[in-house]
Amino acid sequence: MPWSLRMVSYATIIFLFLFIYFSFRYFRSVNYLNTEHAGTYKFIYGLATLLFFAYPAWGLIQYGVTGTHDRYGFPDPLIYLFWYGFIFNGVMINWCILHDLILPLVKKYSSYPKEWLQIRFAGLFLILTCFTLLFTAGKLVWDTHRITTVSIEHTIQSTNPGFTPLKVIHIADLHADSYTDERKMARYVDRINQLEPDLVLFGGDLITSGSDHVEAGASALGNINSTYGTFAVLGDHDFWNDPEFITGILNRHGVRVLRNENSRIDHSGHSIRITGVTELYSRSITQDTLNSLLTDEEDDFINILFAHQATDRMIERSKESEVHLILGAHTHGGQIRIPLFFYKATAVRAETKYVNGYWTLDQMLLNINNGLGFTLSPVRYNAPAQVTLITLKPG
Repeated sequence: MPWSLRMVSYATIIFLFLFIYFSFRYFRSVNYLNTEHAGTYKFIYGLATLLFFAYPAWGLIQYGVTGTHDRYGFPDPLIYLFWYGFIFNGVMINWCILHDLILPLVKKYSSYPKEWLQIRFAGLFLILTCFTLLFTAGKLVWDTHRITTVSIEHTIQSTNPGFTPLKVIHIADLHADSYTDERKMARYVDRINQLEPDLVLFGGDLITSGSDHVEAGASALGNINSTYGTFAVLGDHDFWNDPEFITGILNRHGVRVLRNENSRIDHSGHSIRITGVTELYSRSITQDTLNSLLTDEEDDFINILFAHQATDRMIERSKESEVHLILGAHTHGGQIRIPLFFYKATAVRAETKYVNGYWTLDQMLLNINNGLGFTLSPVRYNAPAQVTLITLKPG
């Protein structure tokens, strides 16, 4: 089964569990109200069920008949509705749990009749359902289309005089495709150029699949203006496609691709070492090669390492080698992060504890970027597209 359909199938299983719990609470609330509009509520529920699950059902049927799966060509509105339904039901679980915890306590300690309380809670649940439908729809659209800029300052402890702050832009996961088209990529480039960076580091996954959008993605990165240029590493989707082909086009557009190698720039008379590492599911740097790159004997003022995946072994080895800044991507910040009370749940947490944000580990700064484009789903929730500006300052 293709990776994309397998992941959608896993999401569908989770969705079904959430949907069954919500359905139980929804129908009990409708029945308690004993309203003359019960038929309308049931019709809405049935229609939503068909729309929410049309995409995975079609994918499984297509795969069963043809042995392949391709979401392109399937109506986008139904793909969006599947992910919207997934998020809506995830958020509704909070209300379902609260309802089932609070109502028994209120019944036990309140002087109001139990039937009266049951009816009031049923009405409140349906009101919260309508509110959540609207809220999650609005936030889904907002988070899918907005771009955030995160600014971080990190001090480099050194007595070297004359070092001026270095402005580093960290971006990743462009995923050029039909959802991240040239107009959207131009918005990203405009945001980056407004920040007037000295150095831009791209963490991989130029495209989602195929070769149709490679040129457009590389052209977008080539339009970024910075003092010392744009450097890139390759991501999983780049390797699944054709790494040599993608490397060649990026280089042609002025983006230097680092594949397990060091590069250096001179900033205000100080040497800055940039280490680009290939760390992926499908291709991983050997420990000997990583050690060789990080024990380069040249005298560098600042050491920066970036890769598509900032794995635990890479983080620990970088700390030992006095790397000042390590940059990772791949997680998309979770892309869809559903709040379960005070915890934002996302599948990426099963892979790494570094989902999004930045951490100071001893004297080293680790940053994990949300990325710009989409992978499995064409939506974002609680993890908008992100441009990170990191200013390295002398201590």
